[in-house]
Amino acid sequence: MNRSAFFERLKNLLLFPVYEWKVISLEKRALSDVFTTYVWRLILAGGFAQFIGSFFYVRNVLDIDAYRFSFPLVQALIYVAVQFLVIIVGSLFIRGIVFRFKSEKSLIKAVKLFAFSYTPVLIVFIIANLHQVLLIALLPGVYAIYLFWTGCQEMLSTPKTRRLSFSMIYMIVTLGLLFIFTRMFGYLSSLIFTGFDGV
Repeated sequence: MNRSAFFERLKNLLLFPVYEWKVISLEKRALSDVFTTYVWRLILAGGFAQFIGSFFYVRNVLDIDAYRFSFPLVQALIYVAVQFLVIIVGSLFIRGIVFRFKSEKSLIKAVKLFAFSYTPVLIVFIIANLHQVLLIALLPGVYAIYLFWTGCQEMLSTPKTRRLSFSMIYMIVTLGLLFIFTRMFGYLSSLIFTGFDGV
């Protein structure tokens, strides 16, 4: 997927999700292609924003020379790891409970559904990672629930009566995984940077 195709998918998912899910459901792209040409671009952009935000935090607030580059780099790597794990573990969980929602049990489709639905969250993190005060930018991330709601029918053939409850489970799982992995890696970070709680 070239750059223009990437932005076209991004635009269509955000503005015309019903149409775009039909396109995605008909595609035969491998998961590796989905990650390398779409998901990783958004995750790495957020990682870069995390690096910049952490760098200015260290420079303007802490002014600790030893942390000048090492702390921002570790924070960026943690962000990338957290987002990757959320998508992978979340996809596996969604695939594991599809029978409860009378949906198709397909790992490939479950991963695509979770990853593409997660798009708004990855986008707003790019903004929020620049500074703590911008965390309010995460609010539009709830649009991910709507993307999942529109996508589960096309991707997993979820009955209309089960789509809302399935979407709520998606939201709970996503928030739970974000919290768990962020806290876990935050603890590891505190071990590396002793006496410093991070951004």
